[in-house]
Amino acid sequence: MTANKGQALMTRPLAILVIGAVVVMMTSASVASTASAQQSQTSGSKFGTIASTQYGNNAELIRGGKYPEVKVPWILSGAWEFKNINSSFPTFNAAFEMVMTNGTDPHNHTITDFKMTSGPTKKGIATTYNGTATLTVRPGYIFQNATLTNIPISIKLMGPIAMSIWGDPARTKDHFGNTSIYGVQTGMPIMQIMSSNVHDLQ
Repeated sequence: MTANKGQALMTRPLAILVIGAVVVMMTSASVASTASAQQSQTSGSKFGTIASTQYGNNAELIRGGKYPEVKVPWILSGAWEFKNINSSFPTFNAAFEMVMTNGTDPHNHTITDFKMTSGPTKKGIATTYNGTATLTVRPGYIFQNATLTNIPISIKLMGPIAMSIWGDPARTKDHFGNTSIYGVQTGMPIMQIMSSNVHDLQ
């Protein structure tokens, strides 16, 4: 009995230490989770896809000065990301393919190096971020250089689902027409969406 009592007294501090360690680990995990959630809420990130139809110009119509005023329909499809939205220096990137509705003349564009020029403005459920960005284009009859810098753009998030990108038609030479490029907010990076879709099909 005395030996058993001695063993019980020896194991009691060990049990207290184990319980204490578990409590500390749980508290640390809770603090880390809260800090991560607060950081995510403070910085903010949005992801999504581009799915839009634009009436813009075409190199074949402009070549030789023929019919520069005629606009043709284009299908735009791609992905975008908007990070650190709630900071003073958010970053926006987009990559999309552009093809005529008859399936011809496919080419790609990217939007990078977004610099916000004024604070975001809210109107109803829409928040607009104004700034400048770099646009990559296909050099040729419309554009002499492959990169256009300091293009005035506006990124608009409309509620939790829709979004749009407007680029200055004068600087983009009406390549996207004079209307915004539209897309949707998916809530997760495009690669994660693609991975989820693959798993769903299996």
